[in-house]
Amino acid sequence: MEEVEDKIIVFDAYDTVVAANLAKTKLDAYGIPCFLTDEHITSLYPIRNDIFPGVRLHIFEQDLLRVKEILKD
Repeated sequence: MEEVEDKIIVFDAYDTVVAANLAKTKLDAYGIPCFLTDEHITSLYPIRNDIFPGVRLHIFEQDLLRVKEILKD
């Protein structure tokens, strides 16, 4: 039996906590597990750059196509 690894990836990074939470809430409504990181850093450093990429939305890699479809709008 082959073991399936549930790899977690960063789907996208958002400029604001509000935009990130809207995406997360939508995925939660569809039953897709996800979480956010760096929510508080964006309030300290509101400008996105290479060091502070914004609020990041993490998903399981296996959900990538479904997440793209849900969040395309």
